[in-house]
Amino acid sequence: MARHKDAFLVNLWIEPGVPSDDGSRAADWRGSVEHLRTRRRLYFTKIVDLVTFLSDYTAKARAEDSNRGE
Repeated sequence: MARHKDAFLVNLWIEPGVPSDDGSRAADWRGSVEHLRTRRRLYFTKIVDLVTFLSDYTAKARAEDSNRGE
């Protein structure tokens, strides 16, 4: 089986939240992931969306490798 290798760029940042009644602000994490070869990008607010993006990509790549007989 040939080795399949890809690169992804993940960016994470904090955005200030909307002030609540007591004046506090809950910061929210945001992020993006980009597959560097195809430039496919996803913006996310939940880590599970990042994991799903990577899982879907690897499943598709594995299926393509199997179809090629590798």
